[in-house]
Amino acid sequence: MNFIYTTLLLVCLSICLSAGLVVADEDNAEFKVKAGYLYNFTKFVTWPKDDSTTFNICILGNDPFGELIDPIEKRTAFGLPIKLYRINTISNTQRCHIVYIGSGTREQIAQKGALVIRDMGNTLSVGEGEAFAEGLGMIGFVSREGRIKLQVNLKNLQQSGLTVSAKLLEVAEIVGGNGHD
Repeated sequence: MNFIYTTLLLVCLSICLSAGLVVADEDNAEFKVKAGYLYNFTKFVTWPKDDSTTFNICILGNDPFGELIDPIEKRTAFGLPIKLYRINTISNTQRCHIVYIGSGTREQIAQKGALVIRDMGNTLSVGEGEAFAEGLGMIGFVSREGRIKLQVNLKNLQQSGLTVSAKLLEVAEIVGGNGHD
């Protein structure tokens, strides 16, 4: 009888563990796609000239990418090596060309009243969820039908001094501005 219970317990445990691995693989796939988007934004967004010696991509607060995004530092953007920074405060975004603001981080900072995305100058703000781009963000990742989609707030982008390619706008949902400004 003990053998049967032990066998059932092992089967249940292996099912639970394999279900956890599937969820982990789905999370990895999601963040690989998002990391790819962060890199590809460098091909479809133009920043004003500055005196940077690196092109800086920052992750504000909790890092959902982990080491999945680290290979991005082997790439270049605008002839500059890409440097990845993990930062904890909005005040550290001055050196960022792109800043990724995760949903949990955005909520924590907003609750403290410290998040003023419009004051980030020429930094492309990328975040999570429907409310991000519809609010003060520029590009938001949204999940629809099991796929990562983009929302672009043209008004916020235009106010930042950044220029976005029509090719990027073709694959995104526009949530602010009308494109004729």
